[in-house]
Amino acid sequence: MTDTKQTRQDELSRMGFGETHYQRMKAMEEQAYEDIKLLASQHPLAEHFERIKGLGMYLCGAFIAASGDIERAPTVSSFWKGMGLDVLPDGSVPRRVRGRKGTDRRVPCLPHVSRVGEQIRNQMLRSQGKLYDFYILFKERYTAKYPDRPKLFNHKGALRLTQKCLYAALWREWRVAYGLPAPDPYAFDILRHNSKLITIEDFYEPADGGSR
Repeated sequence: MTDTKQTRQDELSRMGFGETHYQRMKAMEEQAYEDIKLLASQHPLAEHFERIKGLGMYLCGAFIAASGDIERAPTVSSFWKGMGLDVLPDGSVPRRVRGRKGTDRRVPCLPHVSRVGEQIRNQMLRSQGKLYDFYILFKERYTAKYPDRPKLFNHKGALRLTQKCLYAALWREWRVAYGLPAPDPYAFDILRHNSKLITIEDFYEPADGGSR
């Protein structure tokens, strides 16, 4: 018996469970994983998750579950807020500040929503695909704009911006698939920015597997 299995059995015994209970729970978890992927494959967003390197049917299902009712997010900014990607009036990110209990910085979103966001950010870095390309682009821009700022801030800023662009594109496709209006983000719809609005196709990998 390996040390890992022995440790597991010791912990299960301490809690009043045995190896049989563990195997049953493991099988249920694996079945739930497959059920999520199956349900996600029937959703309008499935085709997009399949085309984006680093994502897949499980993350598609997790993203859909975390997003909730798309009808309750009539604008991309409201969708970002529900997914924990909004900003405070001073432009900073809502978060807990250690040692500053009096600071009005709410927890951005529900824990399960945060976990899905963390999983997607991890995949951005691991994928080495279009998501990673966007991250590198935004990181270079942050570094050029804030050369004296700690590298961690520019890293997190680039991840967050990549995530917001991805979520905006997915929000649009979801709304359109359900026959709902999907207005451009404020910067394009109201301020009329001249830069190109990123679409879901910008995150696709080449169909022929060629260079990006």
